[in-house]
Amino acid sequence: MSLPTPVGSRRRRSPDGGAILLVMMMLILGLLGLGVTALWLTSGNLQVQANTNLRAQALVVAEAGVERARAVLNAGVDVDAMLAGRTPALDNVPTGVDASGKPNGVGAVFMDGTTPLAGVSFPPPSFGRTGGTAIAAVAATMGSYSVWIRNDTAECREGQFTHDGNGTVLVRARGLAADNRTAVVVEVALGATPAVPGAPGVSPGIPPVLCVSGKDACDDNSSTVSGVVAN
Repeated sequence: MSLPTPVGSRRRRSPDGGAILLVMMMLILGLLGLGVTALWLTSGNLQVQANTNLRAQALVVAEAGVERARAVLNAGVDVDAMLAGRTPALDNVPTGVDASGKPNGVGAVFMDGTTPLAGVSFPPPSFGRTGGTAIAAVAATMGSYSVWIRNDTAECREGQFTHDGNGTVLVRARGLAADNRTAVVVEVALGATPAVPGAPGVSPGIPPVLCVSGKDACDDNSSTVSGVVAN
């Protein structure tokens, strides 16, 4: 027979009381932390992918500038006149070399006929690029490119900045992505036009196109020029 609980006395609380509440709170905080971390990682991955995509677009645009310059060179141009520059406001024709033997200018803006290749949108309207749909919009262009031409480093070191004596010039293309911030520069060594006796700026006996030797040889997309060209 149990004795009645005395009036005014309190029932003793179990030492485990409230432990379940504490565990649940810690579990909720842990899940909240995992959720925040997952959101942060996802946001970071999306940003990395966006930057990679912009850089890839800038590279494609820069290569388009190189290809246009190569087509112009193969069509036959006055290389010396182009090296001297025709757009004073945009040209940066080298006038000497620095302490490391590199020209002090990127060159003259490349001319396609009377059109300076500066800030040219790519692709052009002739490609028929559409704006996509309201759900999947597409940018009107991938970006723009600017192209410069200068004499090769070997001749620049000899003081020849506006006369091509060996049939090799350096073409530099800068591709700018659609965000107007992401840029890629491609620099390649190209040959002059096919040999045309008596043509200004063209040395006889020069093959149609020369390309960078080494990595990505003859692919015209190497960003490194060592001063060596191969047929």
